[in-house]
Amino acid sequence: MILSHTAKDYSNRAKEIWRVTYPVVIEQLFITLMGIVNTAMISSVSTDAMSAAGHINNASNIIISLFAALTTGGTIVVAQAIGANDKQRATVVGAQAIMSAAFFSIVVSALLAVFQYPIINALFGGSVLTMKDAGQTYFMYVNLSFPLLAVTQTIFGVLRGSGDTSTPMKITLLMNVVNFLLGYALILGVSFGPIQTPSFGVHGAGIALSAARLAGLIYAAYIIFFTSKTIKLNRLANFKFNGAAQKAVFKLGLPTSADSTMFNAGRMLTQLYIVGMGSAAMAANTVANSIFVFISVPGNALMISVMILIGQRVGRGQIDDIKKTAVFSTVLGMIVIGLICLASLPLMNMTIRLYNLNSEEAPLYLNLMYTAFIATALVWPASFVTPSALRATGDVKYTMVISILSMWLFRITTGYLLGVVFGLGVIGVWCGMYTDWAVRAVFYHYRILNGKWKKYLKG
Repeated sequence: MILSHTAKDYSNRAKEIWRVTYPVVIEQLFITLMGIVNTAMISSVSTDAMSAAGHINNASNIIISLFAALTTGGTIVVAQAIGANDKQRATVVGAQAIMSAAFFSIVVSALLAVFQYPIINALFGGSVLTMKDAGQTYFMYVNLSFPLLAVTQTIFGVLRGSGDTSTPMKITLLMNVVNFLLGYALILGVSFGPIQTPSFGVHGAGIALSAARLAGLIYAAYIIFFTSKTIKLNRLANFKFNGAAQKAVFKLGLPTSADSTMFNAGRMLTQLYIVGMGSAAMAANTVANSIFVFISVPGNALMISVMILIGQRVGRGQIDDIKKTAVFSTVLGMIVIGLICLASLPLMNMTIRLYNLNSEEAPLYLNLMYTAFIATALVWPASFVTPSALRATGDVKYTMVISILSMWLFRITTGYLLGVVFGLGVIGVWCGMYTDWAVRAVFYHYRILNGKWKKYLKG
């Protein structure tokens, strides 16, 4: 009877996670495919253009992480309010998060525009001129689209917190279609009967990305203002400044934003190690990162869905179920990611041809992917899914401290020692990353088990 009860509990838990997660998986898959397709299309321009775009995308993650305070804070607070059946609070918090996202993203984008030249020089100081020029062009378009992305992602967070994970999926699909069609026409140049579109290269990639993000924002705003069935922001009064709601969002979101910003800054620093290792190392790293993001799609989806489910459990007062949900989700992530890694092994040679990697770049790329398959399946879920569960309970400072310390003490230091000092190159930098994951996994898993996160729950 005990075994039967346990099996039923696992089955019900898996069904609940699947119901919330599968739209997020599809959404993340679309986002990942958009990145892979973009990288592949830009690679047709030149290897330098591909590496430059990949480098800018990595750097842009630092900026995007600044908005995590609003996206994550809005998701958690809305989820807790929905769990407590307080729809009015959820509506006010959602509106305040979106309003702040618009303001801060415009300010950040303006500052980046002012300082774009020193930023580009810092990112591409040791690179060839063609790569630097391509990076500067792509950066201009990416920066212009930051406010569009920030507001859209915050709307996504509010919708997810309210329990609606399918709408962000649909909007992301639209963004992918717009990006692909425009990218194909503007990057490569195509014929439409008697009409021949010119190839705009990196400019075409930037235009397509910006147009896709604009289309996503328009669709997302229409949904949440007029047609949403879970949370509708159709009253201007909700957008009047509300200090209490802003405080609730930033209290949970700021530590997460600091965590994410420092994490991506550390990643960017390790990318600078690779810039000095030559064009082959940069190309292999860019392509490996593109494929790695695809492999981690289920994990990224679980990060979001676990935050929603546990946030709602906090609102409903189901405290005893939080640890079970967190551990079950982490183990599920290990199983699913492991299966994806196994299924991806036979496809490695195909990806080499897809990205036009040469005889020097291909072996470096394969070494990165084979080690990533092992590390991702074993330790990535505990390193990233588990802290999402902790954040949903309000235990955001602990996750921030562990993330920052592990990043700077292990990923950056170990990556530099192995990659630069001991001459292992790009594979050494990635081994530093795996060390960081393992350390995080130990501390986060221990925190879930010892229950100290309970002191952050409201009585």
